[in-house]
Amino acid sequence: MPGVLKSDRDDRQDSARSQAFPMKPPLVADHKAGKSPVEDDQEDTFSHVNGAHGVASENRANGDNIVSEASLTQCSTSIGDSSRQLPPEILHIAEGYLPLSNLIARIVQDTFNGMTEVVHRMSELQMSQVNGSAPANHSQANVQKKSSLLNFAQDRRAKFIKILVLSQWSRQAESISKVIDLKIWLSNQAKLYDDACNWMGWLKRFMAQERMPNPDLQSALEALSLGKVSRLPDLGYLPPKHVSPYVLLKTLRSINTLLTIRLRLHETIPPPFRGYSISNGRATFRVPDEFEIDLSIADEDASSQLYFIDFRFLFSPSPAEVPQGHLRGDLEARINLLLRDEGLNGCYRFLHNFVLSHKLNIFRHQAHRMSQGSWSEHLKVEAVHRSLVIQYWVTRPGGKNWIELGIRRQKVKRSSWFQKEEDEPHIGIRWFRSGKEVTDIPLTCNLGDPSVEAIVKQVIAAHTNLVLQEIRARLREGHLYHKGILMLRQTRSDFEPTSSNLLVQFTASQSCTIIQEPVAGRIVLLPPSLLYSRAEREMNSLVLPNKAASACLAHLRATAACEEVERALRCYGWEVSTAIRPNQENLRQHFGRDTLKAGFFRKRSWDAQWLLAFTACLSEDTWWIVELDIRRPRVDPIATLAPSVRAAFKMPSTISGVAQRELSYLELSRIEHTAVGLISQYTDSRQLALQKIPYRLVRTKSNRLSPDLRTLYVHLLKHPAQPSSRNEVSANMQWFSQVVRVSFIGTDRPKSYANHLVVAWTDCAALRSRRLASGNGESVTFHPNSGAYALLLRTTVGKSAIPSLLDSLSRIQRLINYVTTMRTFSIQDLSLQHIEFTYATEPQVLRANIHLDQSTPRLSFRHGNPHLRIQHQLAVLLRKDDGLKHVMLLLSLTIPLLRALVTIEAAHTYDEVIILPRSAEWYQIQYQRPLGRFDLRLRRRRENFMWFVEEASLPEINKLDAGAHEQFCSMVKEKGEGWHGISPGIVASPEGVEALLKKIDEIFQHVPTMEPAPSSNGRDHKAQKRKREDDEVVVLD
Repeated sequence: MPGVLKSDRDDRQDSARSQAFPMKPPLVADHKAGKSPVEDDQEDTFSHVNGAHGVASENRANGDNIVSEASLTQCSTSIGDSSRQLPPEILHIAEGYLPLSNLIARIVQDTFNGMTEVVHRMSELQMSQVNGSAPANHSQANVQKKSSLLNFAQDRRAKFIKILVLSQWSRQAESISKVIDLKIWLSNQAKLYDDACNWMGWLKRFMAQERMPNPDLQSALEALSLGKVSRLPDLGYLPPKHVSPYVLLKTLRSINTLLTIRLRLHETIPPPFRGYSISNGRATFRVPDEFEIDLSIADEDASSQLYFIDFRFLFSPSPAEVPQGHLRGDLEARINLLLRDEGLNGCYRFLHNFVLSHKLNIFRHQAHRMSQGSWSEHLKVEAVHRSLVIQYWVTRPGGKNWIELGIRRQKVKRSSWFQKEEDEPHIGIRWFRSGKEVTDIPLTCNLGDPSVEAIVKQVIAAHTNLVLQEIRARLREGHLYHKGILMLRQTRSDFEPTSSNLLVQFTASQSCTIIQEPVAGRIVLLPPSLLYSRAEREMNSLVLPNKAASACLAHLRATAACEEVERALRCYGWEVSTAIRPNQENLRQHFGRDTLKAGFFRKRSWDAQWLLAFTACLSEDTWWIVELDIRRPRVDPIATLAPSVRAAFKMPSTISGVAQRELSYLELSRIEHTAVGLISQYTDSRQLALQKIPYRLVRTKSNRLSPDLRTLYVHLLKHPAQPSSRNEVSANMQWFSQVVRVSFIGTDRPKSYANHLVVAWTDCAALRSRRLASGNGESVTFHPNSGAYALLLRTTVGKSAIPSLLDSLSRIQRLINYVTTMRTFSIQDLSLQHIEFTYATEPQVLRANIHLDQSTPRLSFRHGNPHLRIQHQLAVLLRKDDGLKHVMLLLSLTIPLLRALVTIEAAHTYDEVIILPRSAEWYQIQYQRPLGRFDLRLRRRRENFMWFVEEASLPEINKLDAGAHEQFCSMVKEKGEGWHGISPGIVASPEGVEALLKKIDEIFQHVPTMEPAPSSNGRDHKAQKRKREDDEVVVLD
């Protein structure tokens, strides 16, 4: 019913009226007056000539009669009684009423919005100006603005006119509402009349079946008393004769004969019916997996028809026999009719189509049960005409996959030449995979036991086999699977999809089985793991898993291989470098185009610039030596956390990955040995190239642990000299052979140092002496007979051994120089680290040690050695060029002197005499009581070394004691054993200096001590004392 618009005023009046007075039926008088039908009649009764209604006044026109008060009272009483007998009020329809104010408000709001939009469009129209003047009224923009404004105003005007009409109509909404209520009430009353008539007619029709006839008592009495009823008609039927078994058997045999003759000579038997049998008077035609029908004859005439006897289904699920009822009756009548008109061919076609339709119905019911059972939400069934469409894997992304079961026809060739080919209907299966029909895979259906679940599983099994076959074919493109290094084995099943699987071997110890879940079509990896679950999610989200799943499996195989390598290396002390995370582009740039995953590892003792990398792909598993670019300046501070790959060197192919065998301790040791050896080769070759030293790498068979490592041969004497470097072999080193062989021999397990064996030959007599061979250290070995020597160099992995080699050769050269220089001394112990020798035996054995384990040599003496006094001065001389010769000479020349100084110190207290060694060739002896100071200097005179002793200059306040001065002056004029005086001092030979010092010391021991006179000038005394203190300062070179 359409809605009725009412004004707000009418709504308020209606609500107030409904509260004051209940609604009256529409047939009564006006609600405003509150009148009843009786009052209307009363008004008609009291109406007057002029037709005025209501109670007349006392003054009436035309002399009308005046109604008395009693009559009015009686009339009101009758009105009240009739009001109580009125029927209930009719239903008031209040649905669909809308306030007019809402409509007006919406129209106003819509007008405002439209006006705003029009103004906005008008502002976008730019009006052109001519010569700076105001735009013309006839311009196109101005015309568009006016047109849009007028169109909007006209449209709004039309709508407001409609609102005006609705407002005028709403003033009469109360009357219209009453009319609507009355219309609805009248329609309901008319419907009640129609329903009553219909019910009466229905009752009349169905009561006829319930009527029972009156009992025929007369016929019943006659039948019960006489056993017959005379009034019943006698049709003259003869009772059947009794047939004996012999006659019955003879008759059946006769019928069998007639059927045989007729079927062989007169009937056209369709090919499916040719395998018939005749027995018991009937011919049984059997169509395998469909039906079996019994037919017989009723006449010997060959032109008479065959008749239906029985029908049975030959498949399950189906009833053994057609039950008695309408179906069997209709079936029998239809078959007899077809046998009469079309013969056996028509009968076969009808029954064949009947069975096919029945099987399709069975398929449809089975499919619906599957879709409502365990296959729900993954199977969609739709019946289209005589076909059944089953869509499987509904929730899987990608194209649709479905099966069509329907009646198909194919040409059947007849055996006789005169027979034509006919279309033989049969149940056909069509399979569509991703929207395309698959025709190269035959699908079978067991028509003897029709099962749609078996058909669906067969199709899904074929689909799964194709998916796994394509995945297998794409994986076999890789070298590992193509050559049989890793195993790929597909198990096929034509009818059970869960039995179809693909075994993919990832590593020598890890493999997975791929199956496709038949209900939902999800790819499942077994055994379940966290790593496999991520790959499952990725593969199940693919639109074409058969094409893209191989890439996921390749990444999964690479990840599994890297994780297995990581677990094995962690167990043996390797660290995983997680900061190295190159993207796919960098991986392909440094490690090959086919690289899918890479892992980076290092030992803690390795140099930070070198790593061991393992890469995995479908082609091969490869070990790499990676050099990082950690010295490259970076602007981005975050980039410093992830150093980039500078270069990658592939390890030999004989180092296998995890595809061939498991990573055992022996295998990892071999990998580490080869990796450290290759790193050493690269660093040594680079260092030799930087220093322009010729070298060559030669493959040898001596390294059994890593036969792929090459031996480095260095041509040391062919490179240009570097005179400014102490760690390189100088050009005049002719004691060793020109070629030095450097071989990597392994690592130290505790600290993983790289060990290099350096082998060469020499003709140097000092190195070939037995004394030197027996006194060597641990890092070098000399063979005295052959002249061969070997150096063992230990370097940090990633650091070149060439600097250590050159340093060791320099140390050997230094050792040779020292041994050659000290040939007059007795060498007690000799090695690259130190030299211990004896330089004096009388009156006591004096020994010294020269330490060579550092870049600069050091000299040391044992406790009690007199040369401890000048140890520092000798060490300084030793570090100079040709310093060893000076040290050896000074050791011989200073023995008597230093022995005498020790004797002097022992004869005096610590404050009586002070001995200051200014250098190894200059000494000063200071006596405190009495005062005296002497300088001893070693000077060369006439190819001989002499000690010159003279009185040192003293300040005026500290003049030498007069007695001691006189005695020293007298010695200058004397001559003794190994010494003699010369002005202004005394000269002594190295052997006679001891006696000279003894005689000078006796002078100061016997001279009485005299206190110096105080100076009158205190300032001069302080200055002289300060000068004396300055003179006592020892300056060391």
